[in-house]
Amino acid sequence: MPLIIICGKPSVGKSFRTQQLCEYLKENHPNSKIFVAADAEDLQRNVIYADSKKELSVRGSLKSTIERELSKETIVIADSLNYIKGYRYELHCLAKYVRTTYCVIHVDGSEEEIFNCNQKKIEEERYSETIIKELIMRFEEPNAMMRWDKPFFFIHGPSDDPLPCEKICEAIFNKNIQKPNLSTQNPPMQSPDFVFQADKLLQSIAGAILAGQRTEGIGATLSLPGTQETYKIKQKISVGEMRRQRKQFLTFLRANPVSDVSLIPNNFIHFLTNVTI
Repeated sequence: MPLIIICGKPSVGKSFRTQQLCEYLKENHPNSKIFVAADAEDLQRNVIYADSKKELSVRGSLKSTIERELSKETIVIADSLNYIKGYRYELHCLAKYVRTTYCVIHVDGSEEEIFNCNQKKIEEERYSETIIKELIMRFEEPNAMMRWDKPFFFIHGPSDDPLPCEKICEAIFNKNIQKPNLSTQNPPMQSPDFVFQADKLLQSIAGAILAGQRTEGIGATLSLPGTQETYKIKQKISVGEMRRQRKQFLTFLRANPVSDVSLIPNNFIHFLTNVTI
């Protein structure tokens, strides 16, 4: 069943709109099972969002929950900030892996409305002024032209504007499922040494990127072995983080092997470019 991504700045009405959508689904699609993947109620927002490592852990936990619940029987609604483009791309990939529909709902409002809504919250759920300003600045606006941000819907969170529930349901129930590409469809036969060959290619590319980072700065473009695609350094990746990303991508390949090993370098570069580090 579908994956619905709710994204927006803090205290803009995302959970309120999620509740509206759930009520509509229960009334008009009573046989559908709905699961809302949201931040824990006792989440210490001002502590988590002030520490990138803690935030990464919370985001990873939410993604694991979505991955666990996403199935052909359940509509999963991801109700969180989901403010990073690369993270939305990862969730888009999850939908493709289970071959289901997907959409993004952007809930937005003015800074004045956001600050007012934040002040109305109970103290335990309220963002500090510093954190809320930082999160507003960090938010990466969805782009309806990008495949991982569409079908795309926009709603003004604090207003009385009705949520376009009918159009959302049309997108998730009546549209074609996510079409598998070369990285998500299984070939007729898999070479016995597929994993070995794939890992060898991934190690070669990872090594070239790590070596290039030592001599080149942010924004530099690297040429890599086994492909004509280039890699632009957006941020420095540690050896440990590169190893983790390589293993994660290899896990994807085991479940969804490509028909041609030579396609792996391009797919891995695209993966590294879009994932959240």
